[in-house]
Amino acid sequence: MKITRLRDELLLGALAISVVVALASMLAVAVVIRHQYMEQAHAVLSKAARVIDDQLSDRKNSLLSASRQLANQKNLGSTLWYLAQYSQSGLERATLANTYQQLARDTYKLGRVAKLSKIAIYDVNGNLVVFSQSTGKRESVGYVERAPELAFMVATVKDNEELNTLALHPSKAAEGFESRIGGPLPQQEITRFAINDDKLAIESQVPIMGVTFDPTSGKQEIKQLGLVATIQFLDDAFVDYLSRLNDVKLNVFTLRGLSSGNLGAYQAPDWGADQTAATSLPQNIVFNETVVDGTDFYQCLIPIYAEKQLIGSIAALQSKQPVRKNIWEMVGILGLIAAACLLIILPLARFFATTVARPLSDLSRLFRSVASGEQSASLSAELSQLEQTKQRHVELNDLTQSFVAMNRAVTQQFQQIQEINASLENSIAQRTTELRVANEELTNLASHDALTGLPNRKLLSDRVQIALASARRNSTQLAMLFIDLDEFKPINDTLGHEFGDQLLKKAARRIEACMRESDTVARFGGDEFIVLLPNIESPVDALAAAEKIRLTISHPFELAGQSRKISTSIGIAIFPEHGSDESALYKNADAAMYQAKKDGRNIVHLYSSPA
Repeated sequence: MKITRLRDELLLGALAISVVVALASMLAVAVVIRHQYMEQAHAVLSKAARVIDDQLSDRKNSLLSASRQLANQKNLGSTLWYLAQYSQSGLERATLANTYQQLARDTYKLGRVAKLSKIAIYDVNGNLVVFSQSTGKRESVGYVERAPELAFMVATVKDNEELNTLALHPSKAAEGFESRIGGPLPQQEITRFAINDDKLAIESQVPIMGVTFDPTSGKQEIKQLGLVATIQFLDDAFVDYLSRLNDVKLNVFTLRGLSSGNLGAYQAPDWGADQTAATSLPQNIVFNETVVDGTDFYQCLIPIYAEKQLIGSIAALQSKQPVRKNIWEMVGILGLIAAACLLIILPLARFFATTVARPLSDLSRLFRSVASGEQSASLSAELSQLEQTKQRHVELNDLTQSFVAMNRAVTQQFQQIQEINASLENSIAQRTTELRVANEELTNLASHDALTGLPNRKLLSDRVQIALASARRNSTQLAMLFIDLDEFKPINDTLGHEFGDQLLKKAARRIEACMRESDTVARFGGDEFIVLLPNIESPVDALAAAEKIRLTISHPFELAGQSRKISTSIGIAIFPEHGSDESALYKNADAAMYQAKKDGRNIVHLYSSPA
C-alpha cells in the first residue's frame, strides 16, 4: 500500500507539472499572437487612413476641376445673361427652349463624364436654370422656365443613355433641388464636405464669369453671371473601391447615422467609452475595437469636418476572426505537442516512481524490523542485499536517468515553442517591412512627378507655403521662376512622345544642376517648370539664376542620334513686390513668362504690374 501510494503521488506530481507547463505555454503563445496581430491591424488601418485621406483630396480636386470646366465653358455666362434678359419677355419662345435644352444637354454630358452626383447652374439672381442628378442606374436632367409661370422640365435618362429632348416633360418640382438660392451668390470658389439628402458628400461652388452689355452706356464689362454647384456623394461605389484598395471594411456616417458602407448592421460610429458626446470627439483619427452584429473588429475612425464643425466620419474595420483562428490553431498544435510529451513522460515517471518508492519502502520496513529486535532468516537475507553497494548504485543510477529523460522531454517541448515564436516573429517583421516599403512608394508617387522625378504641384504648394511663412516672419524676399520650353511641340511631333519625354527629363536635370540645395525645382505640367528661390537678397539674384538656366537649356540636346536645340522663356515674380500669396505669385510669374514669349522667346522677363 505504501509503495503504491508513493508511486501514485509521484505520478500525479509529474502529470500536474506537465499540464501546468503546457497550459502556460499555450497562454503565452496566445497573448503574443494577439499582441502581434493588434500591431499588424494598427499598421493596416493606418495605411488605409492615409489612402482614404488621399482619395478624399483627389475627389475634392476632381470635383473642383469639373466645376471649373463647366463654369468656364465658352459662352456659358453669355447664355445665362441671355436667358435672364429674355426669359420674362415672352419673346422668341422656341429659341429660349432650344437654349435651355442645349444647356441641359451639355450639363448632363459633363456630369456623366465626371461621374458627378448632382449639378446645378444658377443665374445671377440665384434662380435655378438647369440641373442634373445621378441616382444609381437612372439619371434625371432638366431646366427651369419662369414665364409665363414657374415650371420644371424634367427628363429621366437611363445609365449611359443620351438625353432626348422629347423626353422632357413638365413637373412642379425637381427632387433634390431648390428653385433658387437664398441670399447673395458666393463670389469665391468653394470645395468642402457637406450633408446632402442625409448623405455625406463633397460639394463645390464655382462662380460663372462673363461679358455683359450695358445698353445705356454701350460698354461691356466682365462680372459674375451665375454659379455652378456640384455634389459628389461618398456612396457605395466610393466605399467598394476603397475597400478593395485597402482590403478592409468601410462605413461612411453622418451625425444621423449610416450613409453608405459594407456593414449594414453598423449604423452609428463607435468612438469608444470615453467619447460619448459630439463635443468631446477628437480632432484626429481614433483607433479602437468594436463589435458589429456579434463580430469583433479593429477599427480606425476618421472624423470629417466642414468649417470646423463635425458632420460625419469614415470607419475602416478589420475583422478579428483571423486572429482567433490562428490562436486556436496554434493552441491546438501546442496541445498535440503536450499530449505527445505526456505519452513519453508518463511511462518514465511510472518507472521512476517504482524505482524510488520500492527501495525506500524496503529500507523503512527493515529499519522498523531491526528497531523492534526481530531476527529471522528473511531479515538477514535482506540486510545482506543492502550490503551489496553495487546494486544500490544501479538503483540510484536508474533514478538519475529517469530524471534526465524527463528534463530532456520538457526542454524539447520548450525549444519547439521557441521555434514557433521565432517563425511568427520573422513573418510579422517581413510583413511590416513590406508595408513600410509600400507606404514609402505611395508617399513618393503622391508628391513627385512620375516622368521627371521632380516635386509635383502638391509638394511644390507645400514648399511655397513654408517659404512664404518664413519670408513674412523674417521680412525677406523670395522669387518664383515660371519656365516654359519654346517650340517643344514640334519635337514631340517630329521625333515622337518618347523622345519628347527624354528631352523633358534631360531639361529637368539641367535645371536642377543650376540650383542650390535650398531651392525647389518642380514640374508644373507639360513642358512647364517652376523654380522656387526661397531666400534672395534682391531681384538681381533671381535674374542671375534665370539667366543661368536659360543658357544651360540653350545647349544642344542629343536625341535619337540627332543634335537638337531648344530655348526657354522665363517669367519671374518676386515676393512681396509682385504678390503676397501663392496664387498671385503663380499668376504674375506666368504673365511674365508669356510676356517673354511675346518679346521673341529665349528671354528672361521680370514681372511688372500693368500701368
